[in-house]
Amino acid sequence: MTVDYISQLNAGSGLNTTEIVDSIVAAERDPKANIIQTAKEKRNTEISALGEVLNDFKKFDSELSDLEGKNGMKVVNTSSALTVEIVSASTASSSSHQIEISNLASAHSLVFGGHSSESVAVGTGTLTFDFGTWTDSSTFSANSSRESKTITIDSTNNTLTGLKDAINAAAMDVTASIIKTSSNSYAIAFKSREGAANGMRLTTNESPSASGLANFSFTSVDTSKQTLAAADATLKIDGVTAVRDSNTITDLIDGLSLSLTATTSATKIGVEYDKAVAYSTIQTFVEKFNLLRTSLGNLTRRGLNGDDSGSLAGNSLIRAFESKLRSYTTTPIKGYGANDLFLTDFGVSTLQSGALALSKTKFETAFEANPENFAAIVQTQVKSSSGSVTGSVSGEDYTPGTFTFDIASDGNATINGIAMTKNNNNYTVSSGEAQGINIAILGSGADATLFVGKSLLNTLRDYSQSLTASSGSLQNRISAYSLDLSKYDDDLTELDKNIAAVRKRYTEQFTAMESAVRSLKDTGKFLENFTEAWKASLNN
Repeated sequence: MTVDYISQLNAGSGLNTTEIVDSIVAAERDPKANIIQTAKEKRNTEISALGEVLNDFKKFDSELSDLEGKNGMKVVNTSSALTVEIVSASTASSSSHQIEISNLASAHSLVFGGHSSESVAVGTGTLTFDFGTWTDSSTFSANSSRESKTITIDSTNNTLTGLKDAINAAAMDVTASIIKTSSNSYAIAFKSREGAANGMRLTTNESPSASGLANFSFTSVDTSKQTLAAADATLKIDGVTAVRDSNTITDLIDGLSLSLTATTSATKIGVEYDKAVAYSTIQTFVEKFNLLRTSLGNLTRRGLNGDDSGSLAGNSLIRAFESKLRSYTTTPIKGYGANDLFLTDFGVSTLQSGALALSKTKFETAFEANPENFAAIVQTQVKSSSGSVTGSVSGEDYTPGTFTFDIASDGNATINGIAMTKNNNNYTVSSGEAQGINIAILGSGADATLFVGKSLLNTLRDYSQSLTASSGSLQNRISAYSLDLSKYDDDLTELDKNIAAVRKRYTEQFTAMESAVRSLKDTGKFLENFTEAWKASLNN
């Protein structure tokens, strides 16, 4: 604390000039500093609130991602001999099929035993793997789609473990493993991938100086080494025989994956719509939408009637977000048929507050009447009126709606009258409403109507991702507010610099005043002494 020694000694004016200067300076600084500090605190609060909004939209996007494709379909399967999974809701459709499994696919498995340890020498040379079909014990037909692989075994890897590691490192869809068959006996097993055409033929070329590698040859079927023959899966679907080289089948029924685990007689599988499954999906959507809307509403509330206002009260950016979200609940959803669909078609209404309300009765009635329409909420898709024409979309800027595809006898085609670019059997356009739509034909193709739909969930996810992107409006506003904080810090620094100059000026002025008062006091004392001396002289 600065001590005013002049005042303490009762010199000069006798005023505490230090306190006076401090008070005058504070009176100039504090209002200005308070304005800057209040603005800074407000910005910090707003930045924190915008961070909440950013996280809310990211969470909303993730929650919608979990719901995408859940269009109310469920698998029907009456057998434990296989599992059925919907892998593409956009291509799967309500269906029922009879399946018979007469044979499972198996991988060719070979075992070479009788080794005393994992480090036992196996000789040196090369071991060549060919892949194909064993039609009998001595006839091997090579698989033209698979390459032969040659493994070199030398002094650096000529052990059972070295052989195993070399095979696994060759990346040829063969797995090698060592099995301890007893306390002092080991075997090495080779296993190919499933399918009759993936059988193995092993040809060795051993070094005369380090023999032993020939023990791993398999140039004819030897049942002492072969533990499982390569085989295809054989099954019937609705009486039609199908053969596959794997027990996991994804190309038999559109949108479904089948995993075969056992043989079985006729069993029923398929897909059906379930209103309870669909209702759970839309109920979750409504809940997540309302949670986001409530969070935004709390941040922007005005604080009327004595209530506290939100951290972003009156913020135009967040108000725009709220308005945009609300508009999506009333915007027509195109591309799911001849007529546009609306959220209200599924029993969802928008309340005056902006929240969504769901009527279970209305939803179930609408779903039972046309379950395929529910895709408009959860599933982006392209549907074609012709089995010879398929469509897909790329990017985010395509225009949902109904498009007419016309193909001429020479293979040239148009979409809604616009000429398309042909690349083999694929067609695209680079501009206009059909931009982003990709069309593929089978054979010579056919004229078709394409329904290109973008689901409500997809639309909301695109919007959420645009807001939360590094260059999105939320991050841009946070960055702008962060720059404001730096400016406020600069303003405080500049204020203190100016106030220091003010303090110096006032200190100099009061110091001059004290000097003047001191001088006047000295003069007064002189006059007083002079007067007293003059009076004394008169009395003499």
